[in-house]
Amino acid sequence: MSKIGVNISQRRKRLNMTQEELSNRADISTNYVSRLERGEIDHIRAETLFNIAKGLNTTMEDLIDDSINKDHVFGYYQTKLINTLGDIDNDKAEELAKSILNLLSSDIKINKTSK
Repeated sequence: MSKIGVNISQRRKRLNMTQEELSNRADISTNYVSRLERGEIDHIRAETLFNIAKGLNTTMEDLIDDSINKDHVFGYYQTKLINTLGDIDNDKAEELAKSILNLLSSDIKINKTSK
């Protein structure tokens, strides 16, 4: 299995995503995802890798780089949030992510002052 294929497979599984879900997000066939993860594809177009990275909510560099720590596993609700944000319009997802971060930031400030 190629390094990129392994990274794609690991990332997809960490997100509890099927190959079919990834293929829909990346606008490629499920067969292509399967062959890529098995290391049967030697060359991948940059545009295809970009679409796969976007579908996995990561970067092309993360899928290429073998040295990145991939031990962090998201919990159920973190994964559900990531997948939900990935399924909606990018502008709306960005607005929601900003709101969530603002909410978290305000909660942190409240917790720090209440101690």
